[in-house]
Amino acid sequence: MRQQGAGTALFPRIVLAWTLITGLSIAVWAQNLQAGAAANKITPSKTVYLAGYSPNRPNRGGVHDDIWVRALVLQVGQERLAIAVCDLLGLLRDDVQKIRQRVRAVLPNRVIVASTHVHSAPDTIGLWGPQPTVSGRDEEYVNFVIETVARTIEEAASKLQPATIGFGKTRVEGISYNYRVKEILDPEAAVLQVRSKGDNKPIATLTNFACHPEVLNNDQLTADFPNWFYRTVEANGGGVAIFVNGALGGMVSPAEDPNYQGEKGKDWARAERMGTLLAQKTLEVVNTMRFSENVAFEHRSQTFSVPLENEQFKQALAIGVIPKGESLQNDMLTTEAHLFRIGNAVFFTMPGEVLPNIGFLLKKYLSAYGDPVFLIGLGNDELGYILCEEDYWLDLYRYERSMSVGSQIGEKLVATAKQLSEGWTPIDRGASSVDAELQKYIQRFRPERAGALKATYRFLLEGAGEYYLRIAEGKATLSKEGNPSEAQVTIRVPAQVFVDIITGKRNALDAYNTGELQVEGDIGLAQYLLYVFE
Repeated sequence: MRQQGAGTALFPRIVLAWTLITGLSIAVWAQNLQAGAAANKITPSKTVYLAGYSPNRPNRGGVHDDIWVRALVLQVGQERLAIAVCDLLGLLRDDVQKIRQRVRAVLPNRVIVASTHVHSAPDTIGLWGPQPTVSGRDEEYVNFVIETVARTIEEAASKLQPATIGFGKTRVEGISYNYRVKEILDPEAAVLQVRSKGDNKPIATLTNFACHPEVLNNDQLTADFPNWFYRTVEANGGGVAIFVNGALGGMVSPAEDPNYQGEKGKDWARAERMGTLLAQKTLEVVNTMRFSENVAFEHRSQTFSVPLENEQFKQALAIGVIPKGESLQNDMLTTEAHLFRIGNAVFFTMPGEVLPNIGFLLKKYLSAYGDPVFLIGLGNDELGYILCEEDYWLDLYRYERSMSVGSQIGEKLVATAKQLSEGWTPIDRGASSVDAELQKYIQRFRPERAGALKATYRFLLEGAGEYYLRIAEGKATLSKEGNPSEAQVTIRVPAQVFVDIITGKRNALDAYNTGELQVEGDIGLAQYLLYVFE
């Protein structure tokens, strides 16, 4: 019986060693990140009606600064994702679908198209024409945007190269203000940067911050404060700069400058200060980031339908002011939401202008699954303001109600976020159980077997985080702090799978066959773990 037990205990170790050896090429292919970015102008070549504020506002003053589409394509293993952001008030889902049809390098369901919601760009919805019964949407221009966005995504994909990625967040105080309820304001900016693995130069820098780009309101076309954000980030070597709006609804807008004495809507200096400060805060965060070349990637999406209750929108659709597409059938609007994780960060798309109280609720809920949380406003659709039903009927939000599809979309969006996250391992709960099992694992270290071994092992445990195991001078220590460059071996595996393997509940070969256990680095050192730990 004793001999049989010894053989049974040895077999998983042999299998694990074989897994580590044969899994090397799979790990490199599946773990490594690639990234590419591109930007192209979508500035109109003729006079257009500007969206936002009041109707009949053509840009007779010309173009102050160009507006852009900026795209980032990420690839983890064979999985690709594109995020494209336009300097526009918004794009309807049917227009986003046309963009997806033209993209060949990324699967349609992995193409995310958002808008900055700037109020000094062409009317792509139709509500801001010369008069209420005449659309302000120029179909020739919209088709130009569709083609340019698709081409920019393709260009970004053509530039894919081995890359590293880092995440961070900061607070940007004093530039935004909630003009409905001043106490409900989220000053947090979430930031990501991707760098070339070859020369460590930034490929792109993306910042997610909630605020209407509406410092400016005149007869000139402009990207508003994002213009200076782009310029500052790119002038400081940040690669392609991308601004993604957040939960900006009801009514998160630029904070007023009490010292400004000029004409309203023409405070160009304030727009410059705001964009520059946001860029400076972004660059400060980048300097504190830890970058990784190997990341996990998970993506889920869901379409859902809500009734169109807004009578003004119904009338605009009936007379062609707003184009009627396939997303509207029998007064039911179909839209979508995407939830995805890249490394330890989590992203959620929102099809309109979400009020900040819903934004706080989403961040609180989703932060259990990743940090930082990126809330992508105007993501793949523009359905106006998104309120919870209680707020929808308040007189305080009378204007927001007039520019919302209806009372049900807020609850539906939150419910969709919860449905999409079902089955994900919360990072905090995962970390606590893994910490306990790792401490038990460390106690099984045999210094007499380690001898003069000196090595650092990096464990990327999905759902629990990053751990560093260091063996030196006959001792084994465990820490969550470390630099990827110091590790001779990197092992990536879901946290629960790892716990099951080291506690004998899971066969390592099974984990390898499913692609869950992956290794990169010195295979000899990886195998040595089997010898120095019982």
